Amino acid sequence: MTANDSPADARLIAEISMALARGGLPVSGHEIAKLVAGYHAQHIGVEMLYAVPGARYADPALRFHAGARIIDWSE
Repeated sequence: MTANDSPADARLIAEISMALARGGLPVSGHEIAKLVAGYHAQHIGVEMLYAVPGARYADPALRFHAGARIIDWSE
């Protein structure tokens, strides 16, 4: 972490380091810095997905609830 990093970056560094450590994945400080830098672009992209002007719901069409309909075709 450099002097120009924000507290949010420090939080991201800690979270990424912890997640990778839990997964048993060794990474260098340089790799973590790249992951933090990439996170910002990914976060903006995800926010743009939810900023669709015509969306009625927070997660449009992401859930499908199938219900059985019994129709008597003999009539």
